[in-house]
Amino acid sequence: MQEPSVRAFKNELRNYNYYQSRVVTLSNSIEFLYERLGGVRGIDPSKEPLHSAPNKDYEWQIRDQIEMLVKKKDLFEKKIAYIDAVLECVDEPYVSAVRRIFAEGKNSYMVANDLHMSQNSLLYQINKALREVLE
Repeated sequence: MQEPSVRAFKNELRNYNYYQSRVVTLSNSIEFLYERLGGVRGIDPSKEPLHSAPNKDYEWQIRDQIEMLVKKKDLFEKKIAYIDAVLECVDEPYVSAVRRIFAEGKNSYMVANDLHMSQNSLLYQINKALREVLE
């Protein structure tokens, strides 16, 4: 039976590609909202624009949306960094196997054949390596 921390990490790893795509999508949304604010800005786009907007409520709604999207983007970036940090501690033949099985969704039997191992042996070694890193 797998430990809960290993199982939770594998679930996070299955969402790795989703996290990366969300970071890109959120970055694009944030850029779009900054463009909607319009006006001339200084070097830092997070500062107040140098013009007076005709509708301050609308401007603050957009700023609230930007703040919410930045928080979501930071959350996804932290999850990606956590997954990368854990995988850096795993030995090499198992890192590629873990990425291929859980992040890319490849068949564990085919990955085991590529590494000249049995499927059960590969999964046991992956679980063992992840358990050592996560504890």
